[in-house]
Amino acid sequence: MEKEEILEKSRKEKRDEGKEFVFDKGRKFGFIGMLIIFCIIAVYNLYNNHPETNSALISLMFGYLGCEGLGAYTITKKKIDLVKIVLGAVICIYFLAKYFMV
Repeated sequence: MEKEEILEKSRKEKRDEGKEFVFDKGRKFGFIGMLIIFCIIAVYNLYNNHPETNSALISLMFGYLGCEGLGAYTITKKKIDLVKIVLGAVICIYFLAKYFMV
């Protein structure tokens, strides 16, 4: 394959690898930031004797992980992503129910 054929094929795909890289990097830092904020709020709630709101936080965290796994699984079809979907959904629903039952 010549250089021009490769470039033409790449143009037809309409994928911008630069944008994909930026979005992946943003998701990575976004998750790390969310995890840090989650830990700060969870520790604060435990310290100030408000552990009931941690159920909502845990539900939010695992809901995010399940949805992230769903997005990855639709593309990669890896079993680990399927496990993330199932565990994320089950744990999310459990803690969400626990939060609303209190």
